[in-house]
Amino acid sequence: MRSNFLVSACSTLLVLSIQIGCQASTFESQPRSLGDGTVRTYVELDDNGSPTEVGVILSGDALSNLPDHAEEYLLQLPPEASTTAITHIGLDWRSHGHAPDEIYHLPHFDVHAYVISPREREAITATGANLETVYATPAPELIPAGYVLAPESAEPRQGAHWIDPTADEFHGVPHGFDHTMIYGFYNGEMAFVEPMVTIDFLQSQQEFEGAIALPARYARPGAYPTAYRITYNEATGEHVIALTDFTRSAPISQTPNH
Repeated sequence: MRSNFLVSACSTLLVLSIQIGCQASTFESQPRSLGDGTVRTYVELDDNGSPTEVGVILSGDALSNLPDHAEEYLLQLPPEASTTAITHIGLDWRSHGHAPDEIYHLPHFDVHAYVISPREREAITATGANLETVYATPAPELIPAGYVLAPESAEPRQGAHWIDPTADEFHGVPHGFDHTMIYGFYNGEMAFVEPMVTIDFLQSQQEFEGAIALPARYARPGAYPTAYRITYNEATGEHVIALTDFTRSAPISQTPNH
């Protein structure tokens, strides 16, 4: 009887330890206010402690009562994300879209996942002589496959924006822009990875998952995403915009998936 009790107790503890271990693989930041709700960041680690996902979680009411002007929400990552190349996230709410007006005019979020530091961002003025540094051409192997520089796309504290010319929004597809992937460069190096998603797409509770174009190599160490995902959790009413499938080495050739 005592033996059976000990076996049962040990089995229960084992199950609990496994459950706790699984729960501990996801780490979240403290939430901050957004609209009538909140936003927070998270990182997910695998069994070996390597990052697999980094993203933002928006509560359902965060999509209500957003400001009628552009605003950046600076979001810190949990310390467990330190092995990724991503240093922090700038969640930019674009209430009236942005240029080019015929493409990105819809209200949307720009999720800037920066691989440069906040201090480095402050040096980007995108004016005068700094424009030469903003538009410095990266080495070919640092450019994600198929991406091209968007003309006149320099932004202060961000850099120059690089786009995928095969994306739906550039080919007259009805409602072509509901989500897309942008890269940013400064001084010839990647500055950010940027999923963009319209508020209409989020409110529709549709979901998306796909690979992103990759460069042959990266200028800075760390783990980088190879895909992104937009999901809706019916149980919690939360929206997730995530960079996923992190790897420390990218294949030379990758085909974008839209």
